[in-house]
Amino acid sequence: MQLTYQLKTLVRETFKPRTSLESQNAWNLYGDIAWFGILSGIANSFLSVFAIRAGGSDMHVGLLSALPALISIFASIPGSRIVESQKEPLTPTLISGGLNRLGYLSIALIPVFFAANRADVIVAMVALLTVPGAIANVAFTTMFAQAVAPDKRAHVVSVRNVWIGITSTLAAFLGGKLLDNILFPINYQILFVIAFAGSMMSLYYLTRIRLPQKSTPTKAHADEAPRNLRSFVEMFRATPAYAKFTVFAFIFYWGMAFPIPLYSIYWVRVINASDGWVGLLNMVGSATTIIFYPLWGRLTMRRGTHYAIVLSTFGMALYPLVTALSPRVEWLILVQFLGGVVSSGFGLTFFNRLLEVSPEKHRASHIAAYNTLVNIAAFIAPLISTALTDVFGIHAILIVGGVMRFIGSVLFWRQKTETNA
Repeated sequence: MQLTYQLKTLVRETFKPRTSLESQNAWNLYGDIAWFGILSGIANSFLSVFAIRAGGSDMHVGLLSALPALISIFASIPGSRIVESQKEPLTPTLISGGLNRLGYLSIALIPVFFAANRADVIVAMVALLTVPGAIANVAFTTMFAQAVAPDKRAHVVSVRNVWIGITSTLAAFLGGKLLDNILFPINYQILFVIAFAGSMMSLYYLTRIRLPQKSTPTKAHADEAPRNLRSFVEMFRATPAYAKFTVFAFIFYWGMAFPIPLYSIYWVRVINASDGWVGLLNMVGSATTIIFYPLWGRLTMRRGTHYAIVLSTFGMALYPLVTALSPRVEWLILVQFLGGVVSSGFGLTFFNRLLEVSPEKHRASHIAAYNTLVNIAAFIAPLISTALTDVFGIHAILIVGGVMRFIGSVLFWRQKTETNA
Protein backbone atom coordinates (compact mmCIF):
# COMPACT_ATOMS: atom_id res chain seq x y z
CA MET A 1 0.00 0.00 0.00
CA GLN A 2 2.82 2.40 0.85
CA LEU A 3 4.51 1.78 -2.52
CA THR A 4 1.21 2.25 -4.38
CA TYR A 5 0.57 5.54 -2.58
CA GLN A 6 4.13 6.71 -3.33
CA LEU A 7 3.75 5.93 -7.03
CA LYS A 8 0.36 7.67 -7.26
CA THR A 9 1.79 10.74 -5.55
CA LEU A 10 4.79 10.67 -7.87
CA VAL A 11 2.61 10.50 -10.98
CA ARG A 12 0.37 13.36 -9.76
CA GLU A 13 3.39 15.51 -8.98
CA THR A 14 5.12 14.79 -12.27
CA PHE A 15 2.14 15.27 -14.59
CA LYS A 16 0.31 18.13 -12.91
CA PRO A 17 -0.22 21.28 -15.04
CA ARG A 18 2.84 23.53 -15.34
CA THR A 19 1.85 27.17 -14.96
CA SER A 20 5.19 28.81 -14.13
CA LEU A 21 8.80 28.76 -15.31
CA GLU A 22 9.87 27.05 -12.10
CA SER A 23 7.30 24.27 -12.45
CA GLN A 24 8.19 23.78 -16.11
CA ASN A 25 11.86 23.49 -15.17
CA ALA A 26 10.93 20.91 -12.55
CA TRP A 27 9.07 18.89 -15.20
CA ASN A 28 12.12 18.93 -17.48
CA LEU A 29 14.42 17.98 -14.61
CA TYR A 30 12.17 14.97 -13.93
CA GLY A 31 12.28 13.96 -17.61
CA ASP A 32 16.06 14.38 -17.63
CA ILE A 33 16.64 12.08 -14.68
CA ALA A 34 14.05 9.49 -15.70
CA TRP A 35 15.80 8.87 -19.02
CA PHE A 36 19.26 9.22 -17.49
CA GLY A 37 18.33 6.40 -15.11
CA ILE A 38 18.61 3.96 -18.02
CA LEU A 39 22.26 4.88 -18.48
CA SER A 40 22.87 4.98 -14.74
CA GLY A 41 21.29 1.59 -14.08
CA ILE A 42 23.24 -0.09 -16.87
CA ALA A 43 26.60 1.58 -16.26
CA ASN A 44 26.55 1.19 -12.47
CA SER A 45 25.41 -2.43 -12.64
CA PHE A 46 27.34 -3.83 -15.57
CA LEU A 47 30.33 -1.69 -16.55
CA SER A 48 32.76 -3.35 -14.13
CA VAL A 49 31.20 -6.75 -14.88
CA PHE A 50 31.77 -6.08 -18.60
CA ALA A 51 35.45 -5.45 -17.86
CA ILE A 52 35.69 -8.70 -15.88
CA ARG A 53 33.95 -10.70 -18.62
CA ALA A 54 36.34 -9.12 -21.15
CA GLY A 55 39.30 -10.57 -19.27
CA GLY A 56 39.92 -7.74 -16.84
CA SER A 57 41.80 -8.21 -13.58
CA ASP A 58 41.03 -6.87 -10.11
CA MET A 59 43.25 -3.90 -10.98
CA HIS A 60 41.09 -3.12 -14.03
CA VAL A 61 38.04 -3.01 -11.75
CA GLY A 62 39.90 -0.75 -9.34
CA LEU A 63 40.91 1.58 -12.15
CA LEU A 64 37.30 1.91 -13.27
CA SER A 65 36.64 3.55 -9.90
CA ALA A 66 39.97 5.34 -9.50
CA LEU A 67 40.71 6.83 -12.93
CA PRO A 68 37.46 8.84 -13.22
CA ALA A 69 38.25 10.34 -9.85
CA LEU A 70 41.80 11.20 -10.94
CA ILE A 71 40.57 12.90 -14.11
CA SER A 72 37.95 14.82 -12.12
CA ILE A 73 40.67 16.15 -9.80
CA PHE A 74 42.27 18.01 -12.70
CA ALA A 75 39.10 18.80 -14.66
CA SER A 76 36.72 20.15 -11.99
CA ILE A 77 38.43 23.46 -11.16
CA PRO A 78 39.20 24.39 -14.82
CA GLY A 79 35.62 23.32 -15.49
CA SER A 80 34.35 25.79 -12.91
CA ARG A 81 36.19 28.56 -14.75
CA ILE A 82 34.42 27.56 -17.95
CA VAL A 83 31.05 27.55 -16.20
CA GLU A 84 31.56 30.90 -14.51
CA SER A 85 32.77 32.50 -17.75
CA GLN A 86 29.47 31.67 -19.47
CA LYS A 87 26.40 33.86 -19.32
CA GLU A 88 24.48 30.92 -17.84
CA PRO A 89 25.55 27.37 -16.86
CA LEU A 90 23.06 25.62 -19.15
CA THR A 91 25.29 25.85 -22.25
CA PRO A 92 28.32 24.06 -20.72
CA THR A 93 25.92 21.55 -19.15
CA LEU A 94 24.57 20.55 -22.56
CA ILE A 95 27.90 20.48 -24.40
CA SER A 96 29.88 18.61 -21.76
CA GLY A 97 26.95 16.32 -20.95
CA GLY A 98 26.57 15.39 -24.61
CA LEU A 99 30.27 14.55 -24.98
CA ASN A 100 30.15 12.43 -21.83
CA ARG A 101 27.19 10.43 -23.12
CA LEU A 102 28.91 9.76 -26.45
CA GLY A 103 31.56 7.87 -24.51
CA TYR A 104 29.07 5.13 -23.66
CA LEU A 105 28.31 4.60 -27.34
CA SER A 106 32.05 4.18 -27.84
CA ILE A 107 32.11 1.53 -25.11
CA ALA A 108 29.44 -0.40 -26.99
CA LEU A 109 31.65 -0.40 -30.10
CA ILE A 110 34.82 -1.66 -28.38
CA PRO A 111 34.27 -5.36 -29.29
CA VAL A 112 33.89 -4.32 -32.96
CA PHE A 113 37.31 -2.68 -33.18
CA PHE A 114 39.31 -4.58 -30.55
CA ALA A 115 39.73 -8.34 -30.44
CA ALA A 116 42.24 -8.26 -27.58
CA ASN A 117 42.95 -6.05 -24.57
CA ARG A 118 39.30 -5.05 -24.38
CA ALA A 119 39.44 -4.46 -20.63
CA ASP A 120 42.29 -1.98 -21.15
CA VAL A 121 40.26 -0.11 -23.76
CA ILE A 122 37.17 -0.05 -21.52
CA VAL A 123 39.20 1.54 -18.72
CA ALA A 124 40.77 4.07 -21.12
CA MET A 125 37.38 5.01 -22.58
CA VAL A 126 35.86 5.52 -19.13
CA ALA A 127 38.78 7.79 -18.26
CA LEU A 128 38.25 9.87 -21.41
CA LEU A 129 34.52 10.34 -20.94
CA THR A 130 35.18 11.53 -17.39
CA VAL A 131 36.71 14.80 -18.67
CA PRO A 132 33.44 16.23 -20.01
CA GLY A 133 31.61 14.40 -17.22
CA ALA A 134 33.46 16.36 -14.52
CA ILE A 135 32.64 19.66 -16.21
CA ALA A 136 29.02 18.59 -16.66
CA ASN A 137 28.77 17.79 -12.95
CA VAL A 138 29.88 21.29 -11.93
CA ALA A 139 27.73 22.95 -14.60
CA PHE A 140 24.60 20.96 -13.77
CA THR A 141 24.85 21.57 -10.02
CA THR A 142 25.28 25.30 -10.64
CA MET A 143 22.39 25.31 -13.12
CA PHE A 144 20.15 23.36 -10.74
CA ALA A 145 20.70 25.93 -7.97
CA GLN A 146 19.45 28.64 -10.35
CA ALA A 147 16.57 26.67 -11.85
CA VAL A 148 15.03 25.58 -8.53
CA ALA A 149 14.26 27.84 -5.57
CA PRO A 150 15.99 26.89 -2.27
CA ASP A 151 12.73 25.96 -0.57
CA LYS A 152 11.84 23.59 -3.44
CA ARG A 153 15.19 21.84 -3.84
CA ALA A 154 14.65 19.00 -1.37
CA HIS A 155 11.30 18.18 -2.96
CA VAL A 156 12.57 18.31 -6.55
CA VAL A 157 15.65 16.25 -5.67
CA SER A 158 13.44 13.72 -3.89
CA VAL A 159 11.14 13.32 -6.91
CA ARG A 160 14.12 13.12 -9.27
CA ASN A 161 15.69 10.42 -7.14
CA VAL A 162 12.48 8.40 -7.17
CA TRP A 163 12.37 8.57 -10.95
CA ILE A 164 15.99 7.51 -11.34
CA GLY A 165 15.27 4.72 -8.88
CA ILE A 166 12.41 3.46 -11.06
CA THR A 167 14.20 3.63 -14.40
CA SER A 168 17.59 2.41 -13.14
CA THR A 169 15.82 -0.49 -11.40
CA LEU A 170 14.13 -1.54 -14.62
CA ALA A 171 17.34 -1.06 -16.59
CA ALA A 172 19.36 -3.20 -14.17
CA PHE A 173 16.78 -5.99 -14.00
CA LEU A 174 15.98 -6.15 -17.72
CA GLY A 175 19.65 -5.67 -18.56
CA GLY A 176 20.57 -8.74 -16.53
CA LYS A 177 17.91 -10.78 -18.36
CA LEU A 178 19.20 -9.56 -21.72
CA LEU A 179 22.79 -10.47 -20.85
CA ASP A 180 21.81 -13.99 -19.80
CA ASN A 181 19.96 -14.68 -23.08
CA ILE A 182 22.35 -13.26 -25.71
CA LEU A 183 25.90 -14.33 -26.43
CA PHE A 184 28.89 -12.29 -25.25
CA PRO A 185 29.97 -9.67 -26.34
CA ILE A 186 26.90 -8.80 -28.44
CA ASN A 187 24.79 -8.72 -25.29
CA TYR A 188 26.92 -5.97 -23.74
CA GLN A 189 27.02 -4.04 -27.02
CA ILE A 190 23.23 -3.97 -27.24
CA LEU A 191 22.97 -3.00 -23.59
CA PHE A 192 25.28 0.01 -23.89
CA VAL A 193 23.60 1.20 -27.09
CA ILE A 194 20.34 1.22 -25.11
CA ALA A 195 22.09 3.16 -22.34
CA PHE A 196 23.34 5.73 -24.85
CA ALA A 197 19.88 6.14 -26.41
CA GLY A 198 18.33 6.78 -23.00
CA SER A 199 20.99 9.35 -22.17
CA MET A 200 20.23 11.25 -25.39
CA MET A 201 16.57 11.55 -24.37
CA SER A 202 17.83 12.85 -21.01
CA LEU A 203 19.84 15.52 -22.82
CA TYR A 204 16.77 16.56 -24.81
CA TYR A 205 14.92 17.46 -21.60
CA LEU A 206 17.89 19.50 -20.40
CA THR A 207 17.70 21.59 -23.57
CA ARG A 208 14.16 22.62 -22.55
CA ILE A 209 15.22 24.21 -19.23
CA ARG A 210 15.05 28.01 -19.07
CA LEU A 211 16.79 29.88 -16.27
CA PRO A 212 15.33 33.02 -14.65
CA GLN A 213 17.10 36.11 -15.94
CA LYS A 214 17.69 37.46 -12.46
CA SER A 215 19.80 34.41 -11.55
CA THR A 216 22.24 34.83 -14.45
CA PRO A 217 25.75 35.59 -13.14
CA THR A 218 27.53 38.73 -14.24
CA LYS A 219 30.85 38.78 -16.07
CA ALA A 220 32.36 40.60 -13.10
CA HIS A 221 31.63 37.66 -10.86
CA ALA A 222 33.33 35.35 -13.30
CA ASP A 223 36.41 37.58 -13.43
CA GLU A 224 36.62 37.59 -9.62
CA ALA A 225 36.45 33.79 -9.33
CA PRO A 226 39.33 32.00 -7.58
CA ARG A 227 42.23 31.30 -9.96
CA ASN A 228 45.06 29.79 -7.90
CA LEU A 229 45.71 27.73 -4.78
CA ARG A 230 46.00 30.77 -2.52
CA SER A 231 42.64 32.16 -3.62
CA PHE A 232 41.00 28.79 -3.04
CA VAL A 233 42.49 28.62 0.46
CA GLU A 234 41.08 32.09 1.14
CA MET A 235 37.71 30.89 -0.18
CA PHE A 236 37.76 28.05 2.38
CA ARG A 237 38.63 30.46 5.20
CA ALA A 238 35.79 32.78 4.24
CA THR A 239 33.20 29.99 4.36
CA PRO A 240 33.78 27.90 7.51
CA ALA A 241 30.61 25.79 7.22
CA TYR A 242 31.53 24.90 3.64
CA ALA A 243 35.13 24.14 4.66
CA LYS A 244 34.09 21.80 7.49
CA PHE A 245 31.58 19.99 5.32
CA THR A 246 34.12 19.52 2.53
CA VAL A 247 36.85 18.19 4.82
CA PHE A 248 34.48 15.75 6.52
CA ALA A 249 33.13 14.71 3.12
CA PHE A 250 36.70 14.01 2.00
CA ILE A 251 37.19 11.66 4.95
CA PHE A 252 33.86 9.93 4.44
CA TYR A 253 34.38 9.57 0.68
CA TRP A 254 37.69 7.87 1.38
CA GLY A 255 35.71 5.21 3.21
CA MET A 256 33.08 5.28 0.47
CA ALA A 257 35.55 4.68 -2.35
CA PHE A 258 37.78 2.18 -0.54
CA PRO A 259 35.51 -0.89 -0.94
CA ILE A 260 33.61 0.15 -4.11
CA PRO A 261 35.63 -1.92 -6.63
CA LEU A 262 35.44 -4.94 -4.33
CA TYR A 263 31.67 -5.41 -4.60
CA SER A 264 31.71 -6.61 -8.22
CA ILE A 265 34.72 -8.79 -7.46
CA TYR A 266 32.98 -10.27 -4.41
CA TRP A 267 29.76 -10.93 -6.31
CA VAL A 268 31.34 -12.45 -9.43
CA ARG A 269 34.44 -14.20 -8.11
CA VAL A 270 33.72 -15.04 -4.48
CA ILE A 271 30.07 -16.10 -4.56
CA ASN A 272 29.82 -16.71 -8.36
CA ALA A 273 26.85 -14.47 -9.15
CA SER A 274 25.58 -14.70 -12.74
CA ASP A 275 24.76 -11.62 -14.85
CA GLY A 276 21.10 -12.27 -14.04
CA TRP A 277 21.82 -12.20 -10.31
CA VAL A 278 23.90 -9.02 -10.72
CA GLY A 279 20.92 -7.38 -12.41
CA LEU A 280 18.52 -8.64 -9.74
CA LEU A 281 20.70 -7.40 -6.88
CA ASN A 282 21.05 -3.97 -8.43
CA MET A 283 17.30 -3.94 -9.06
CA VAL A 284 16.62 -4.60 -5.37
CA GLY A 285 18.89 -1.73 -4.33
CA SER A 286 17.35 0.67 -6.84
CA ALA A 287 13.77 -0.40 -6.13
CA THR A 288 14.26 0.23 -2.41
CA THR A 289 15.22 3.83 -3.13
CA ILE A 290 11.85 4.39 -4.82
CA ILE A 291 10.13 3.89 -1.46
CA PHE A 292 12.66 5.61 0.76
CA TYR A 293 13.61 8.77 -1.18
CA PRO A 294 10.30 10.48 -0.28
CA LEU A 295 10.65 9.31 3.33
CA TRP A 296 14.14 10.82 3.54
CA GLY A 297 12.78 14.02 2.01
CA ARG A 298 10.13 14.31 4.73
CA LEU A 299 12.68 13.44 7.42
CA THR A 300 15.00 16.16 6.12
CA MET A 301 12.22 18.75 6.20
CA ARG A 302 11.26 17.81 9.78
CA ARG A 303 14.67 17.23 11.37
CA GLY A 304 17.05 19.07 9.03
CA THR A 305 19.76 18.03 6.59
CA HIS A 306 22.40 17.50 9.27
CA TYR A 307 20.37 14.86 11.12
CA ALA A 308 19.67 12.99 7.88
CA ILE A 309 23.34 13.05 6.91
CA VAL A 310 24.39 11.47 10.19
CA LEU A 311 21.75 8.76 9.97
CA SER A 312 22.41 7.90 6.31
CA THR A 313 26.21 7.87 6.62
CA PHE A 314 25.99 5.53 9.62
CA GLY A 315 23.88 3.17 7.52
CA MET A 316 26.40 3.46 4.67
CA ALA A 317 29.10 2.33 7.10
CA LEU A 318 27.20 -0.91 7.73
CA TYR A 319 26.92 -1.83 4.04
CA PRO A 320 30.46 -3.18 3.38
CA LEU A 321 30.43 -4.93 6.77
CA VAL A 322 27.29 -6.93 6.06
CA THR A 323 28.51 -7.62 2.52
CA ALA A 324 31.61 -9.28 3.94
CA LEU A 325 29.40 -11.45 6.17
CA SER A 326 27.28 -12.74 3.24
CA PRO A 327 28.31 -16.31 2.29
CA ARG A 328 25.74 -16.82 -0.49
CA VAL A 329 24.31 -14.67 -3.25
CA GLU A 330 20.79 -14.93 -1.79
CA TRP A 331 21.94 -13.13 1.36
CA LEU A 332 22.91 -10.13 -0.73
CA ILE A 333 19.25 -9.36 -1.38
CA LEU A 334 18.95 -8.12 2.22
CA VAL A 335 22.28 -6.32 1.90
CA GLN A 336 21.05 -4.52 -1.21
CA PHE A 337 17.84 -3.57 0.57
CA LEU A 338 19.92 -1.92 3.30
CA GLY A 339 22.02 -0.21 0.64
CA GLY A 340 18.92 1.16 -1.06
CA VAL A 341 17.55 2.55 2.21
CA VAL A 342 20.69 4.43 3.25
CA SER A 343 22.00 5.43 -0.20
CA SER A 344 18.72 7.22 -0.95
CA GLY A 345 19.23 9.37 2.14
CA PHE A 346 22.92 9.87 1.35
CA GLY A 347 22.26 11.06 -2.19
CA LEU A 348 19.53 13.47 -1.16
CA THR A 349 21.19 15.00 1.89
CA PHE A 350 24.72 15.47 0.53
CA PHE A 351 23.51 17.30 -2.56
CA ASN A 352 21.25 19.61 -0.58
CA ARG A 353 23.88 20.26 2.09
CA LEU A 354 26.47 21.19 -0.53
CA LEU A 355 24.10 23.78 -1.98
CA GLU A 356 23.28 25.05 1.53
CA VAL A 357 26.90 25.72 2.47
CA SER A 358 28.03 27.01 -0.96
CA PRO A 359 27.49 30.77 -1.36
CA GLU A 360 25.64 31.84 -4.50
CA LYS A 361 28.58 33.97 -5.62
CA HIS A 362 31.19 31.67 -7.18
CA ARG A 363 29.07 28.60 -6.41
CA ALA A 364 30.70 26.80 -9.34
CA SER A 365 34.14 27.31 -7.77
CA HIS A 366 32.95 25.98 -4.41
CA ILE A 367 31.39 22.94 -6.07
CA ALA A 368 34.55 22.34 -8.11
CA ALA A 369 36.80 22.53 -5.04
CA TYR A 370 34.52 20.10 -3.21
CA ASN A 371 34.52 17.71 -6.18
CA THR A 372 38.30 17.92 -6.43
CA LEU A 373 38.87 16.95 -2.80
CA VAL A 374 36.40 14.07 -2.73
CA ASN A 375 37.77 12.80 -6.04
CA ILE A 376 41.27 12.69 -4.59
CA ALA A 377 39.88 10.22 -2.07
CA ALA A 378 37.92 8.42 -4.78
CA PHE A 379 41.09 8.03 -6.87
CA ILE A 380 43.54 6.81 -4.26
CA ALA A 381 41.31 4.63 -2.09
CA PRO A 382 40.21 2.04 -4.73
CA LEU A 383 43.80 1.52 -5.89
CA ILE A 384 44.92 0.84 -2.33
CA SER A 385 42.02 -1.49 -1.58
CA THR A 386 42.48 -3.63 -4.70
CA ALA A 387 46.23 -3.85 -4.05
CA LEU A 388 45.68 -4.88 -0.42
CA THR A 389 43.05 -7.48 -1.30
CA ASP A 390 45.68 -9.96 -2.48
CA VAL A 391 47.54 -9.53 0.82
CA PHE A 392 44.78 -9.47 3.43
CA GLY A 393 41.78 -10.92 1.59
CA ILE A 394 38.63 -9.27 0.33
CA HIS A 395 36.66 -9.79 3.57
CA ALA A 396 39.19 -7.87 5.66
CA ILE A 397 39.34 -4.97 3.21
CA LEU A 398 35.54 -4.68 3.13
CA ILE A 399 35.53 -4.43 6.93
CA VAL A 400 38.23 -1.73 6.84
CA GLY A 401 36.08 0.25 4.41
CA GLY A 402 33.14 0.08 6.81
CA VAL A 403 35.29 1.36 9.69
CA MET A 404 36.50 4.29 7.59
CA ARG A 405 32.93 5.26 6.76
CA PHE A 406 31.98 5.08 10.44
CA ILE A 407 34.75 7.56 11.30
CA GLY A 408 33.38 9.99 8.71
CA SER A 409 29.86 9.56 10.06
CA VAL A 410 31.05 10.42 13.59
CA LEU A 411 32.67 13.62 12.27
CA PHE A 412 29.39 14.68 10.63
CA TRP A 413 27.59 13.94 13.89
CA ARG A 414 29.94 16.34 15.73
CA GLN A 415 29.53 19.12 13.16
CA LYS A 416 27.15 21.93 13.98
CA THR A 417 24.57 22.97 11.40
CA GLU A 418 25.89 26.12 9.74
CA THR A 419 25.07 27.83 6.45
CA ASN A 420 27.15 30.26 4.37
CA ALA A 421 24.54 30.90 1.66
